[in-house]
Amino acid sequence: MPEDHYALSGPRWALGAELLYRPIAAALVATSPHPLTGRIVLDAGAGTGAVSAALRQRRARVLALDLSHAMLAWRAAARPPCAVADIRAVPLPAGAVDDCAAAFVLNHLTDPAAGLAELARVTRPGGAILAAVFGNDSHSEARDRIDAAALAAGWQVPAWYREIKTTAAPILGTAVTMAAAARAATLTHVHAEERQLDVGITGPAQLVRYRLGHPIFAPWLDALGPHRAAHFATQAEQSIATPPPPYRPSVVFLRAVTP
Repeated sequence: MPEDHYALSGPRWALGAELLYRPIAAALVATSPHPLTGRIVLDAGAGTGAVSAALRQRRARVLALDLSHAMLAWRAAARPPCAVADIRAVPLPAGAVDDCAAAFVLNHLTDPAAGLAELARVTRPGGAILAAVFGNDSHSEARDRIDAAALAAGWQVPAWYREIKTTAAPILGTAVTMAAAARAATLTHVHAEERQLDVGITGPAQLVRYRLGHPIFAPWLDALGPHRAAHFATQAEQSIATPPPPYRPSVVFLRAVTP
């Protein structure tokens, strides 16, 4: 099984990064072509549960899957049934679920069509496959200032993150390439669109909480310790200087149907 780069990130992701991912999760689930009440839906790449929560709000019966035990362990007692597994080898028989949702996990794969095909395998014919990734044009000057402040304070970009950003993430970063991957996975009724989404992050403190919740910072922040990490967060907020414009990342959404 691949290395778990999110092993140290459960609480920070849930309390920080989800400021961004919760609104996107709700927007993704809203793209379903049919009501989800009573349907068994696989949340692939579930993380700390943003998509699972959005699915349960629509009365779906959720199964969760993630490569990271630590992410699934966040408030596990209140979470749906789950399994630690690779999206490319889902431990379910063919046609086990009614629908699948995959938010910000297919962009970790150098062959995302294979990941989509595996989701299609475990989904009953006519079920929905919903996915989301960041668009290649998604940028934020304020976020870049946080990263620059971290670099100046001694943080180093992890090699695994550099690799994902240069090799895997760009593959699905446009509506055209997302649709092409879905069709390569033999999905039908393929609809992909890229749009900017207002996620409700409006101030420096929120932006810093979101950004420092990312696993690329976890080992460094743990090494700093809580007091120095809190001091750096304050410095990062100050590096933004003036209140940034509302954060509106570009997101590529996929809605497709299993044949």
